[in-house]
Amino acid sequence: MWHACGPYTVDGFLRGKGPRARELFERFESLIAACGPYEVAPAKTRVAFMGRVRFAGVERVSDPGMSVAFGLPRRLDSPRIRSIDFYPPSWHVHHLRIADPEELDEEVLGWLKESYSQMGMQARLSKGAGERR
Repeated sequence: MWHACGPYTVDGFLRGKGPRARELFERFESLIAACGPYEVAPAKTRVAFMGRVRFAGVERVSDPGMSVAFGLPRRLDSPRIRSIDFYPPSWHVHHLRIADPEELDEEVLGWLKESYSQMGMQARLSKGAGERR
């Protein structure tokens, strides 16, 4: 789980970043907003997004690109995924590198919606969570 305590803000995270970096961040956050109600949890080195719990985050952002991550209860099989970290019993954290806002497309939105529902809103913990919804 992404976590850090302190007086951190999104503005602080984006301070000194160029216009392209801000565009990437804002586009990612717009996809998060399309998933449902959320909270922003800024930390020293990243910004996480929460439903009931954290489910996605921006790990790094600069004008050349952005590194993001999101959790799912399963592994995705996509060449777009750079790596997957597994945290038992059911967290598969998928890492993406985004170089262009156009890469934040319907496919990524679908993954984020699943992450929001299953991980952020904890639907995977409800009865029949093994069934795909």
